[in-house]
Order: sequence, then C-alpha cells, then structure tokens
Amino acid sequence: MKNIVKVVGFFVLILGLVKCTPKENKKGDVGLILTSRGVSEIKAELGKISMLDHSIDLVKEEVDADMALGIDVPVPLDPAGGYTHNRHKQNYITMYGAGIIWQLTGDVKYADFVKQMLLEYADLYPTIGLHPVKQSYARGKLFWQQLNDAVWMVYTSQAYDCVKDYLSVEEKYKVEEQLLVPYADFLSLESTHVFNRVHNHGVWAAAAVGMAGYAMHNDELVQRALYGVKIDSVDDNKPMGFYAQLDLLFSPDGYYTEGPYYQRYALLPYMLFAQAIHNNNPEFNIFEYRDQILKKAVLATLQMTNTDGKFFPFNDALKNMSYKAPELINAVDIIYSVFPENKELLSIASEQGKVVINAAGLKVAKDIEAGLTKPFMWLSQELRDGADGSQGAVGILRSNSGKDGACATMKYASQGMGHGHFDRLGIMLYDHGNEILSDYGAARYVNVEYKHGGRYLPENKTWAKQTVAHNTLVMDQASQFTGDLKEAEEYAAEKWFFNSDNPHVTIMSGKEAHAYGSAKVQRTIAMIQDSSLFSNPVIVDIINVDDSKTHSFDVPFYYKGQLIHTTANYINYTTNRETMGKDFGYQHLWKEAEGKPAGDAVQMVWINEGRFYTLTQEAQDKDEIYFTRIGASDPEFSLRNESGFMFRRNNVASTCFASVLELHGYKDFNTELVYNQVGKVISVKTLLNSSEYTIVEIKLKTDSSLILAIANAENAPSALHSTKVAGKQIEWKGPFSLIKN
Repeated sequence: MKNIVKVVGFFVLILGLVKCTPKENKKGDVGLILTSRGVSEIKAELGKISMLDHSIDLVKEEVDADMALGIDVPVPLDPAGGYTHNRHKQNYITMYGAGIIWQLTGDVKYADFVKQMLLEYADLYPTIGLHPVKQSYARGKLFWQQLNDAVWMVYTSQAYDCVKDYLSVEEKYKVEEQLLVPYADFLSLESTHVFNRVHNHGVWAAAAVGMAGYAMHNDELVQRALYGVKIDSVDDNKPMGFYAQLDLLFSPDGYYTEGPYYQRYALLPYMLFAQAIHNNNPEFNIFEYRDQILKKAVLATLQMTNTDGKFFPFNDALKNMSYKAPELINAVDIIYSVFPENKELLSIASEQGKVVINAAGLKVAKDIEAGLTKPFMWLSQELRDGADGSQGAVGILRSNSGKDGACATMKYASQGMGHGHFDRLGIMLYDHGNEILSDYGAARYVNVEYKHGGRYLPENKTWAKQTVAHNTLVMDQASQFTGDLKEAEEYAAEKWFFNSDNPHVTIMSGKEAHAYGSAKVQRTIAMIQDSSLFSNPVIVDIINVDDSKTHSFDVPFYYKGQLIHTTANYINYTTNRETMGKDFGYQHLWKEAEGKPAGDAVQMVWINEGRFYTLTQEAQDKDEIYFTRIGASDPEFSLRNESGFMFRRNNVASTCFASVLELHGYKDFNTELVYNQVGKVISVKTLLNSSEYTIVEIKLKTDSSLILAIANAENAPSALHSTKVAGKQIEWKGPFSLIKN
C-alpha cells in the first residue's frame, strides 16, 4: 500500500505540472454542468420527450413553491434538521433549479431570484465565523459540519454559472470576492485537514472548490482542487486532490471502502466535478482515467443493490436509500451520456422516473423515448476492496439476473474507515426483493432534529457497529478486534475463492486472520440450484474456526418475518426478560427465550411476505440456542425491535458451524392455500474439519444427499485434492466440489 501511495503521489505531482486552462465561454454562455449547447438542444426537444418534460416540470414546481416564500438567508444556528440548516440547504437547491429554469425559459424572475439570494449570501458570509454547533471535527460556517458547506458550494457554483452574465460587473465582483472565493479558500486553504484528506469529505471539498473555479474561470482554484494544497515539505509525495481521490478511494472494481450507502453519496461530487472537467478541459479525458474508474464505480454501486433498488447496508447505512436517490440519477445520466453502449442503464433511469436537466439527462430521456432500453442484469460477482484490490472483497451471489431472484452477500473486506462496522464475514440474504437475513445498518435518523439533531445516535457505536449486530461469528461475547477501530484499520479480511461459473452452484469464501485474536476463521457461502432436488435456491453456510485455545462462540441470525416453527426445546420468558449481556452490543438484545437442540440438528422456520424459509443448523449436545429481540437498554426508543436467534457453543477451540437455509413454498393470500411449507433438508453434518479441508453433508428427505467439500489450505483452481471421509475417498479439482449422492 505504501508503494502505491508513493507512485500515485509522484503521478499526481507530474499531473500538477500540466497547465489546466479552462476554456473561455462567450458572453451569455454557461459551461459548468449545464452548457449553452445543452440548453439549445433541450429547448429544441421541449414537448417531444415525456421524461424530459416531466423532469423540468418537477424542478419548476419545486422552485416556484419555494420562491413564493421569499428569500430567507438566516444567520446559521441549528444542527442538522433544524430550521437554519434546512433553510440553507433548500436555498442552494432552489438557486440551482432557478438557474436552470432561467436558462430554459428566459424568464427574468428566476435569474433575479438567484442574483438577490447570492447578494444576500455575499453580505452574510463576511460577518459569520465557524458554526455555533461544536459537534464536528471540521465545523462549517453555514452548516454544523464543513461537509455540508462543500455541498452548498457544489450546487451554488452551478447556480452562479447559470446567472453570472445576468449580474452587473459590480454584482459579479461582490459575489465572487465576498462569497465564492473566500468560501473556496475556507474549504481549502483554511481547512487543509479536510481538503487534503482521502475521504468522501475531501471529495466534496475538492469538487466544491474546483467547480467554483470553473464557474469563475479561476484557474488557481481548479488547480487546487485537482492536486490539493501543499502546506510543507511533508506533502511532497503525499497524494492529494481530486486525482488522489480517484486513485485511492475506489478499488480496481469500483468498490468504495465505506460501502454502497456512502459510495452513493460520494459519487455525486465525483460525477459533477468530472462532468465539469470534461466540459472545460476535455483533453484531460477524465472519464477514461484509471481504466474508466468512474464508470466502474457507478456500475458497482448499482450491483450492490437488492432488486428493489435499495443498497446493501454494509457499514453505516440508512436502509431505505436506493438508486432513485438524486446522486444516482446524476451518476446514471452522466455515465450513460459518456458510455451510451451501456443500454442497461436506461432501465435504471426509467425506474428513477426523471433525469437531470443538462445534456446528459437529455441523452437518457431521448434514448428511452426511442425505445433503446435494455434490462439491467443483476450479477453474481466479487468486488475487491482497496486501491490496489488487495484489501479483501465483498461477494454477491444471485440465483438469476432478474428482479425475482435470491441474493446472498458476504463482506470479507477492510474495516471501511470511520463508517465501518466490526462485521467481517457477515452475510445478508434477499429473496424476491425482500430482506430475509438482515443487517441493521446504522442507528441514525438523518435530518430528524428530535433524534440528536439528525446525527449518529449513541446506539450506533454501542449496537449497530458491534459484531453481534451482524450475521457473523462472535467470539467470547466481544466484538472483532475488541472494538478497537485503530487496530481494525490495520488489517483486511482475505479473499479465498469466488466462483460463479457453475450454473448449479455459485460460491464464495473469505478468511479473517486478525479480528478474533489467535483464532483463524473462514466462512463459505454457497448458493445451490438443482431443480431435481429443490424448487428454489438453497444456501449453504459454513463457518470454520481454527484455534488452539478454547472460547465461547456465538452465531446470530437476524431474520425478517414471523417465526412459525422450531425444533429446539426452549423456555419462553413471557413475563420477564433479561439482556444477553452488558457490553459489545449484547446489552441491546433482549433474551426472549433460550433452549437446547432436540437432536443433532435444529430447525427454524419463518414466513416472510407469504414465502417460507427454513434454517437447519448442525448442533452439538451442549449447544445453546437463544431467541432475541433488539431494543434493550434503549431509553429513547431509538432502535428497531427486530427478531433474531443465536447459536452458542462454549469451551471449544477449533470447530465448525454448518447450516442450510432453504427457500421453499408460499402462501397465496387470496385463496389462503399453502404450498410446500415444509423444507426438504433433514440434517447438515460436518464430516471433516481440518486445516486442510472442511467437508459437510446435507441429508434430504428423499434419501439423497449433497456433500460440499472445501479446500482450506490451497485455493488454486488447478489444485488436485484427495481425502478419505467416512470410509470413502473423495477427489476433486479446485477449491471446492459439490457432490450429489
């Protein structure tokens, strides 16, 4: 990683020697995101393309409604969710929209509105200091955190670009010298700890300063945005600026280490600034940079969604966010306009229901109108993490490419910086667009002032980030790395193998060698599709633990739906409850029932949206089973009360947790008829678990069985394996084999 940083730093320094001269626009031209050519082309298509007309109408309606309230530029006071915060946010949205409508209609009232608001901000800005709410490592001026100030500048730069030639020379001077230039200096020269940081905050700051530079034809600001701010000799080889953000925040596959929720958020400044660079310095070929990394990033973001469009909630994530978010509307439109061969993006744009008002949005709307749309294909794939792809990965297995498929995910990647969770080897499962095994995501109510001003809640640290909040292994009732973020940032999990070539079994396997102290853990998830055995996909889940010391291990599963049957012998605490523990998230789990397995396997059956799911878990005599509910130790009722069950195995060193999750049957709510409500799996048994191999047998009611063999020491596709299990010799090639008996 250090060598990569040195190379990137050298490359960025070389780039910094290249003179960046934004093209000069003619009087009356705009050229930041919406261009004069784009304005002319859009005007020529008005009334002809339904999605374009609809999108313009939506912008105009919102702008007209807010303009009717008059101009209000209040002195900053409130945190996120408060009046002044929301007012300044709405102001930049309305200015941006009004600038667009002015360009398209020529109606002076829109230009005048933007002008008057910019002048009021120019009067206000020199009078204010840092924001009075002291909750951020980087306080803003208009907003409680500087990140929001950068977002304000990204939008306001576009608004200014649209109306600047409506302003007099004196008015332009006032807006630029009292507002935009000092604001850009604040975000960069006065805040280098944010501006030079390789992080989504740094991306927004770079885009804000660079776009302001292009809008004002200020080459110094553009240079600053592209290459960072050097403050001393220590920065000589330090990667900084927009190019460094492109080099270091995305993996070669387009994965952003903070996860898809923050990837969605970070994409907007990446895409807008790239579009501005493309419009003003096309010779930079920004969309070709790093093997088309921006296109890869957009496609990777779309692939990291459930088929209902919601992002997988890796790390800090609000679970209702989807690709209908404005960031993805911009990203899809811009990438399609540059790479129109990706016709599958048009189906996403159709679902989004609107386009951005510029040449990119026009291209998308026009091609949808022309019937060029192709269906988006959800794929089984592995997305590497880390700038060079060496920091593990996230794996995605899908039963088909359509919206009705099943999908299993596993995170075997890096921590994910400050927004990362202690969730290595955690899994999620979706079916027909519904969550089946769920991840909690983040504990936060964004912009809801009632809930700590919209900031992350205390429970985000005490619950959502903790290992027990995820569907993954917990050792000794403590989180991975014992909750030490600094240590967790030093290591990543390891990709072991991933294969989606076999139509009957797709499989992924990852290893974690640092998060559990001396214990080494490997998890393998396989999705089996065999119509001769099962009517729906079946998920095999194997967790292999290797250690010389004994521990207590928990494997929690959080399920969506209603538990309707279990084979466990249990006691239900109907009149009083205790928590599952005192720290590491256990204090937030109610113990609703506990019990023991009734045999060598235990089954849990639940129903979700009329579909049945059966988890069959291998059991040992002393295993314990807990039925849990989230929401304990929650005095402000901030946590969602979601159900789970937990398998516990005490006083063991090396061990294996093997389970099978069947997707089977359904209830027709109209006829009230029920089909295939009982699964076919009888048991799952570990036949061999060693440092070399883990071999598991799945027995079915049809007197047939499946054997899944996994190589733990050698993962080469060409490697030959042979071992004796239960008196039989098993041989195979490659890191795994599925044997049908």
